[in-house]
Amino acid sequence: MKRFILFYLSVASILVTTAISHAEPVDRLIQLIDYVGVDYQKAVVDGKIVSTTEYAEMVEFATTIEQLTEQLPQSSSMASLQDQVNQLKNLIEGKASADQVAALASIMRTILIKSHGLIVAPDKMPNLARGKALYAANCASCHGLNGDGKGPLSGTLEPRPTNFLDTGRYEKRSLYGLFSTITYGVEGTAMTDFSSLTNAARWDLTAYVGQLGARDDAARRGEQVWQQLEGKQNAISTDLFTTLSPEEAALKWENGTDLMAYLRQSPEVLFARDTSPIAFAQSKIRESYQAYQNGKKGLAYEKALSAYLDGFELAEASLAAIDTPLLKETERAMAQYRNFMQKKATLPVITAQYQKLLPLLDQAQQRLSEKNSLTPTAAFVASLVILLREGLEALLVIIALSAFLMKTDRRDAMPYLHFGWISALVLGGATWLVSERLLQISGATREVTEGVAALTASAVLLFVSYWLHNKTSAEGWQKFIQGSVESALKGSKLWGLAGLSFITVYREVFETILFYQALWVQTEGNSADAVIEGFLTATLILMVIAWGAIKYSVRLPLRQFFAATGALLLILAFIFAGKGIAALQEAGKIAQTLTSFPTIEWLGIFPSKEGLVLQAAVLIIALLVYLKGRKAAPLKG
Repeated sequence: MKRFILFYLSVASILVTTAISHAEPVDRLIQLIDYVGVDYQKAVVDGKIVSTTEYAEMVEFATTIEQLTEQLPQSSSMASLQDQVNQLKNLIEGKASADQVAALASIMRTILIKSHGLIVAPDKMPNLARGKALYAANCASCHGLNGDGKGPLSGTLEPRPTNFLDTGRYEKRSLYGLFSTITYGVEGTAMTDFSSLTNAARWDLTAYVGQLGARDDAARRGEQVWQQLEGKQNAISTDLFTTLSPEEAALKWENGTDLMAYLRQSPEVLFARDTSPIAFAQSKIRESYQAYQNGKKGLAYEKALSAYLDGFELAEASLAAIDTPLLKETERAMAQYRNFMQKKATLPVITAQYQKLLPLLDQAQQRLSEKNSLTPTAAFVASLVILLREGLEALLVIIALSAFLMKTDRRDAMPYLHFGWISALVLGGATWLVSERLLQISGATREVTEGVAALTASAVLLFVSYWLHNKTSAEGWQKFIQGSVESALKGSKLWGLAGLSFITVYREVFETILFYQALWVQTEGNSADAVIEGFLTATLILMVIAWGAIKYSVRLPLRQFFAATGALLLILAFIFAGKGIAALQEAGKIAQTLTSFPTIEWLGIFPSKEGLVLQAAVLIIALLVYLKGRKAAPLKG
């Protein structure tokens, strides 16, 4: 019982644990530069100090900016930045205009972002509704419920909380600057850091706060500007959306201030272009190649992993329904790209693979977007394949365990078996809700969860298969009968049964949900109905398989029943071993040595030396068990 509870807790901890690293000098530097660029206007107006407190803060932050700049690795761009730091200090000392300080801060921020290859935009569309809830819970007491800076605690604070409705301040503040302030806080003020929130939650809060100062009339005009940009909207990237202030947007695009107001109030119109899993994969592959070129090989590998786990993998079922050969070729190319990066190959080798991979992703995107949504037939097939592929393995384990309990007349243990798989369904659904509303679960976390669960299930199934094989001998059967009378399937063993039921189902559930989410956004009208029909058809097929397997397995003589069940579980142990290693390799937790061995996905066989070695070990163990069993007297009947 305790072990089972601990397993539940370990699974939960994998899902809800997020690691927020300490701010590096460059992160803190950008935050302070942006803060000075925005808040300097509260310290100096027309060459005169209007707030001694604010001015002292500007002087202090300029000194801190200088110190942080000196901590960065020296390069040509850093030498230029050092000159600009000195210029910033001189502007502040000379009580220059706010526009001059803001313009210089913008240049400095851009240099730092480009030279360090920083990630400056969220991976998925910010959720304004969740951002509003986070604001009410964490910010309204100081900044006011509507953002006017007049919250219940504002009168006790110095400096006073920011008024987010201030148009002048709003137009000078980028979303990335806001995100940095929310992440790290502001020293010497009541503004604490919110690094305890997940990355996605901080972007949700940032997006909500960032649109408070946008006027509705400006947003309406901005909508017209957006519509007039038909065919040129790709010029407005999510990175520019988060790093440009409305003032800077006005310099880059005609009526840019109005356009930014509209996009901040309706970020979905911008992020909708990039919600395609393939588009996400393309973006991450480009980022990874750029990082590798800049010598950041660890970051490059992480982005390559994300391209597959958080992007391409979610479109696999949809692409398989349209062009399976393209799917397989792209999968191999992405795996080779990651493998080269993991081994720190030379840049020419990486470049050659990069140039091979991008056209494949372009083809995949084109195939999926030839029609704005999947055809009803493709949607039906994709939906059917998703559930059959993910559900069949788990179902076979549950069938084998269920048939065993009925065959041995231990129906009293059935509730424990059902508790395991039902709990897996419930926790899978809860995981999906948590990932959507509270935190962002990365593809790597998902793969680690699946990999650990698969390897655990493989080990347990291998043991159960060995145990069942021993029962095919007369001596083994007699011992089993005697043991059953006293202690078999009691206490902790019953919870162990529930645990096996749980782990074999849970690893499939959440991945299935994610695949259906990715499939659903590519469908509309009749195609959406086809997804539901495919799901129901697959469910019916699985039910028929379960009914037939249980009905005919319990009719087998004991010896044949144990032999057949043991062989089935052994095969599943073999499959889970391969898939467990593959999942951990996809998450970057285990090294991957690619071979020319063919891929047989339904058997868990992948062209990886590590996975093949483990599966070979499973087969050797099975052979030894078989040879040992042949020496025992067979059970008749």
